[in-house]
Amino acid sequence: MAKNKEELLNEQINELINYVDQARNNGALDIFNGLFQTDYRIMVYLSKHKDAHPSIMADELKVTRPNIAANLRLLEQKKLIVRDIDKDNRRQVYVNMTEDGAKYLNKIDIQLHFLFGGWFNILGEEETAHLLNILKISSDPTILSDEVKKYTIGE
Repeated sequence: MAKNKEELLNEQINELINYVDQARNNGALDIFNGLFQTDYRIMVYLSKHKDAHPSIMADELKVTRPNIAANLRLLEQKKLIVRDIDKDNRRQVYVNMTEDGAKYLNKIDIQLHFLFGGWFNILGEEETAHLLNILKISSDPTILSDEVKKYTIGE
C-alpha cells in the first residue's frame, strides 16, 4: 500500500532527526555547538566591529543585555576580549578582541573549513551544490510561513 504524503513526510523528518542524533552522539556535530553559543557570536561580531558597545551588540545579536554582560565577563576572564572604560564618560564601555581572541576565532574557522572541505569532497560537486541550495532556501526567512516564524520550542 502506498504511503500518503503526510506519512512520507513524517518518515523523512524522523530519518533526518535520527541522522542528526547519530552525528551528535558520535561527536560529529561538536564543532557546531559552539557556533550558536553567544560567546562565539560575540567574537564574530567583535572581529567586524572595533570599539563595540555592549548595548548595541546585544541589540544586533538579539541577546539580552544581562546575558551580553555575563558573556563579556567570561570572555574577559579567558583573555579573549578587553573592555575599556571611556575616560570622559565612565558609563561608556568599549569592547575589543585581543590577539588571543583573534587566534581563538581563527582556530575555529580553520576547523570548520577542514570539516566542510572533507564533507564536500565526499559529496562531490553536484551533491555539494544541491546541499548549498537547500541551505540557501532554508535560511531565507521570506519563504517561511508565519506559523513557522512564530513557532518556538516548548510551546
